[in-house]
This record gives sequence, C-alpha cells and structure tokens, in this order.
Amino acid sequence: MPTTFGREILGRDVVDQAADKLGVLADFRIDMATGSITALLVALEADLDPAMLPWPTIEGLLSVPIEEIAEVGVNIQLSR
Repeated sequence: MPTTFGREILGRDVVDQAADKLGVLADFRIDMATGSITALLVALEADLDPAMLPWPTIEGLLSVPIEEIAEVGVNIQLSR
C-alpha cells in the first residue's frame, strides 16, 4: 500500500492558497521512527525564487512541512 500511495502522489502539482502553482511534488521526507511523512519536497517552477518562500530548500527542492498541507486531491493545496 505505501508504495502505491507514493507512486500516486509523486508528480502532482503543489499549489498555494490562491491556487498558484509552486511546482510539483518530487519526493517526501519520512520520520523513520514513526513512518509518518514530515515534509513534502517540491521541485519549484523555474520562475520562482526559493529565497522568497518561508521554507528551506534541501538539495534544490523546497521542503514544505506537512502541517502546511490543507488538502490532497488532484493537486496538493497548501494552507498559505
């Protein structure tokens, strides 16, 4: 089941509260002790400056804490 979930969600658009596209989900971080997803790693749109966003980048991917996710559907909607 977890493998199927990973394949289904990777590549989905990540959008902000105004439905503007930030990028696509490239990967996610997992807490190895609990198995919980802790952050989404987003490949940003080329015209966005990661320095202008409130989250850090890790190896070129924006690390969005899971608490910032409002909804997962066709797109991944952030709460900001």
